[in-house]
Amino acid sequence: MTQHQRLEGDIRPGTYVIDSARSSVKLTATHTFGLKPVDATFAVRSGTVMVGQRPEQSTVSADLDAASFTTDDPRRDKDVRGKRFLAVDTHPAIGFRSTGLSRTADGWQLTGVLSIRGGSAPLTLSIVDVQPVTDGYHVRARTTVDRVAAGVGAGRALIGRHVRVTVECRVSAG
Repeated sequence: MTQHQRLEGDIRPGTYVIDSARSSVKLTATHTFGLKPVDATFAVRSGTVMVGQRPEQSTVSADLDAASFTTDDPRRDKDVRGKRFLAVDTHPAIGFRSTGLSRTADGWQLTGVLSIRGGSAPLTLSIVDVQPVTDGYHVRARTTVDRVAAGVGAGRALIGRHVRVTVECRVSAG
């Protein structure tokens, strides 16, 4: 079954709630000098997926908990959560609001706006997989974020500009 058939045939139209306990966002950033990549995660605070009668009518909104940023280094985590990077004290949430869903030769693309640190940047997610589960669906999507364009410009000399992102999302009927 292709991605096109999954979105059109298997997902029932309706409103779905993102299960924050079973969803996460994983990041991989690289050092400017090509050193070992750094993997991190964010917890999903909340979100809603509205599946339209036609997939193109669907919408997604989600909020991440900026303070949940976690790697294998507590000192790094504290620095990234601080004023120079995420500024979680004044910007506790990272948001995504979709503006469109379209089918391309490579599959489904979800476009939208990423809100971070009080600014916003366009973002396109590639829907990698949608699988039915007992109480809803498991959705996997990927993208690359230009962190500087998104408003996180600190650390330019050490951290690569582009961050790979994988979204693992569990949704159930709301």
